[in-house]
Amino acid sequence: MENLETSFEELLEEYEKSLEPKQYSKGEIIKGKIVKFGKDGLAYVDIGMKTEAVIPISEVEDLKEGDEIEAIFTRKKLDDYWKITRKPLIIKQAKEEIEKAFKNQTPIKAKLLEKKKKGYLIQIKGFKAYLPNSEIKLKKEESLPEEFDVLILSLDKTDNRLKIITSQKKALEVLEKNKKQEVLNSLEVGKKIKGKVIKILDKGALILIDNVLVGFLPNSLYSWDEDRTTKELKVGDEIELLVKEIDKDKEKVILSRKDLEPNPWDVLNNKVGDIVNVKIVNINDKGIIVKLNGAKGFIHKSETDHLDQEAYKKKYKVGDNIKAKIIDLNKKKKRLKLSIKALTPHPIDKFLEENPEGSSVKGRIKEIKNKVAIIDLGNGIEGLLYLEDATWNPKVKNISQVLKGKKELEFMVLDRKGNKIKLGLKQFKPNPWEIFRKQYKKGDIVKVKVKKLIDRGAFVDIIEDVEGFIPLKEISKEDIKIPSDKLKLNEEVEAKIIRMKGNDITLSIKAVEQAKERKELEEILKNYKPKSETEGLGTLGELLKRKLEERKR
Repeated sequence: MENLETSFEELLEEYEKSLEPKQYSKGEIIKGKIVKFGKDGLAYVDIGMKTEAVIPISEVEDLKEGDEIEAIFTRKKLDDYWKITRKPLIIKQAKEEIEKAFKNQTPIKAKLLEKKKKGYLIQIKGFKAYLPNSEIKLKKEESLPEEFDVLILSLDKTDNRLKIITSQKKALEVLEKNKKQEVLNSLEVGKKIKGKVIKILDKGALILIDNVLVGFLPNSLYSWDEDRTTKELKVGDEIELLVKEIDKDKEKVILSRKDLEPNPWDVLNNKVGDIVNVKIVNINDKGIIVKLNGAKGFIHKSETDHLDQEAYKKKYKVGDNIKAKIIDLNKKKKRLKLSIKALTPHPIDKFLEENPEGSSVKGRIKEIKNKVAIIDLGNGIEGLLYLEDATWNPKVKNISQVLKGKKELEFMVLDRKGNKIKLGLKQFKPNPWEIFRKQYKKGDIVKVKVKKLIDRGAFVDIIEDVEGFIPLKEISKEDIKIPSDKLKLNEEVEAKIIRMKGNDITLSIKAVEQAKERKELEEILKNYKPKSETEGLGTLGELLKRKLEERKR
């Protein structure tokens, strides 16, 4: 029982001691909790005594109610409250932070106090410092803010005082370097970022990342569309990009915009035979370059028009939206070929449907060459009239002889010749050579018309498109020097066919004359009656001679 009572008394004594206020010594570092901020410029702190302690709000202005603090007990009172202070601790901590910032060359916050002649008076952690004008980096018309970062260039602790020289310029460099490294460390290949365009170059654009790191966006990584480049950007544009390559040691970052877009060849869902709308992006001597949903295609000039392969240069222009048919597509090889002419039937096919072989069409003579003439049949369609289809006369060597003086004619449709129509003229008439061979043979006498005179003879028309030749020696029995001694152009004469070989016919006027003379002599002999039995051949010969002389007169 006695032991129980003793224990109870000890417990009671300990409890009573716990109720007694704590006692602190002057200069002792104590802990407390801010309970309120008064309107009298004091903060009230619970330090475990019967009454609270007070501290100037200026020493705890960066704290709030409920925060725990360390302070020095002054052993002084203000009214009924103990006075505590943080100043020595703040000064000590400030000195330590300043020394650490100087040692490690890390930026530290400073407050602007006043402008001096060659610089600024500033405050760092409650200590005054100097910032020379030469160590300030400001943009045009920019001034120092109320608070900014500086780097401590020199620190002198003579006589327990701090003499501090600072640089705002170097602090910015350090901060920028640190920020740049921080940004670099945050980047990785494939990461999406936002950047600001700061310069446009021939090969790409410079992009500012988080205002500290410069990356490069090459034209080749700007878009899947090869015709688009960074030239379409403007300085100040903010764009989304993807990190393509990164070299953290060299602070080199390659960016891509096209990797954020789908590859147009991967999403192209068209097939051969599809009719699509495309946009013209370029026109050259070989054809038209177009875009189909970002994929580049080509229309060869041979696929622009059925007839005129050069008309596309005048008919179309860059920027035009046109329809075309896909004729070849290979996504793996990025090959896309299209055709404009495939959208319409070939005009030659249409022409031949309306004007089949053997039909008659009107045409205007457009151009005459040696062996062929170009005929305009209208609607851009041209016909070809070859010499062999223009006349039955094989002696004609130039088609202009047939078409001379003519502008428009009726032609017969013969066939298709590439993108032109083969035409004929002679087909309207039967073959005169067949008619001639059926009607005439060697030895026949025919009426001919003198067509042309040359030194060695005369060309004559026997019937239309059938021509013959009378050699000089066959023009007359007489000894003449040139054909015009006996003949003139367009004169009609009788001649005998003396030779026929293929299309070469040789005639003779002399043979006709000789035949007539023989006939006359035969008539004379037939009708001759001698006057006496003694009249002989000599007398008959003289008679024939006299008759011939009479004919000459």
